[in-house]
Amino acid sequence: MAEDVQIELDPVAIVARITTLEMLVRQIMVVQLRMLAERGHIELTPAYVQSLAEAYSEKVDQSTIIESNSADVNYAFKANVLHQLERFFDEIGAHLKAHP
Repeated sequence: MAEDVQIELDPVAIVARITTLEMLVRQIMVVQLRMLAERGHIELTPAYVQSLAEAYSEKVDQSTIIESNSADVNYAFKANVLHQLERFFDEIGAHLKAHP
C-alpha cells in the first residue's frame, strides 16, 4: 500500500543552500591554492587560476554525468555547468587579485 506523498520544495531555501555551498567551496579552494603556493608546489597567479578553469571545462566537455537521449538536454546541462564554472573561477581570480 503505497501512499501518495507530495513533497514541496522551497525555491528560496534551495537557492540559498546552493549559494552557501558555492561560497564555502570557493573559500576552501582559495585556502588550498594558497597552501600549495606557500609550499612552492604552484605559482598562484591569475594565469594559473585560468588554467584550472580550462582544465575543469575540458572535464565537463568529456563528462558523461548526464545520460539523456536528448542532445538538447545534454547541451543545455553542460552549457549551464560551464557557465557556473566560469563564474566560480572568475570570482576566485577576483578574490586573489583583491587579497594578494
